[in-house]
Amino acid sequence: MMPMEPGPEDFARQLAERRARMDEARKLAYYAHSRTGMLTRFLRRLADGIDPTRAGRERVR
Repeated sequence: MMPMEPGPEDFARQLAERRARMDEARKLAYYAHSRTGMLTRFLRRLADGIDPTRAGRERVR
């Protein structure tokens, strides 16, 4: 059963969870529009063209 009004601990936990989700969304948006993110996606597409199975790249990591 959900309490009608959350206590201070629940409110702090919910606030921390929302803040973590917002930080994750901000990082994703930054990655999608940054030069580094664009270069990473370009290199990944280039590598996929050379080795589409990714078998040779698994050993590198």
